[in-house]
Amino acid sequence: MSISAFQEIINIVFPVFIIIGVGFSFSKLKKISLSSINDLVIYITTPCLIISSLSKFPINLELASTIFLTTCGVVFICLIVGGLIVKSLDLSYQVHLPPILFANTGNMGLPLLLFAFGQVGFNIGILYMVSTTFLHYTLGIVLLNWRIKSLEIFKLPLIYSTIIGIIISIKQYQIPVTLDRSIELLGDITIPAMIFSLGYKLAELKLSKVWLSFLIGSLRIFIGFFAGLILANLFNLDGIAKKVVILEASMPPAVFNFVLAEKYRQNSQTVASIIMAGTIVSFFVIPLIISYLIN
Repeated sequence: MSISAFQEIINIVFPVFIIIGVGFSFSKLKKISLSSINDLVIYITTPCLIISSLSKFPINLELASTIFLTTCGVVFICLIVGGLIVKSLDLSYQVHLPPILFANTGNMGLPLLLFAFGQVGFNIGILYMVSTTFLHYTLGIVLLNWRIKSLEIFKLPLIYSTIIGIIISIKQYQIPVTLDRSIELLGDITIPAMIFSLGYKLAELKLSKVWLSFLIGSLRIFIGFFAGLILANLFNLDGIAKKVVILEASMPPAVFNFVLAEKYRQNSQTVASIIMAGTIVSFFVIPLIISYLIN
């Protein structure tokens, strides 16, 4: 790899990891409640970001459908392969399978896509993130508690803001300038807030059963990478769309796995350890994946 190419990788990856480090360090200096920040991101700024991004992005419904099907395919492959490995190790499905299935496509994936592939890659990444979130709030909750018929996803503005953004894009509606700028400014808060929150949350997580945590965390990244590669080719994706799918599929376990495990009382400490281990592995692996994709 040339020096210029290496510098490009550094410029893509390190801003994200530096802000994660800021959040991590801040947690050691001052304790705050992330709930208000998370509520702001979930209910206000992320919907604004989605509407702002998608409304300015000429969406092809065929591409949006393909991204959703590809996301489902990645999760399905992770379910089969991860399920077989979890079964062979005689581990709990409820504890060890969700971190293999559901990746951090939001507060880690989106910033990396923005820096690596620009606004177009970022907008396609939003479609992938929304698809992942939908699956996490449905299939993910069912895995944790078989008796739950999950309607959690329909309580979030995320799905509605996606529909609004897609409609505005397809119909080519013009949002009034004042409203458009207000939505865009609120949306701009999302990325740094998400990365900071990720770093802060990681500081609260502890490693336990180290070898097992690193194994499960690594499976999320490597199974995801090969699943993304296979399905991107299977669905004939090319260009930036193909790269987005592969990179998003390769993200470490989502922090939200810990939140749900804690809510449904499924050994959240072990899940936290897997998330921490997977994120540590990603610090070394993701730059290599980005290098592969941009070269």
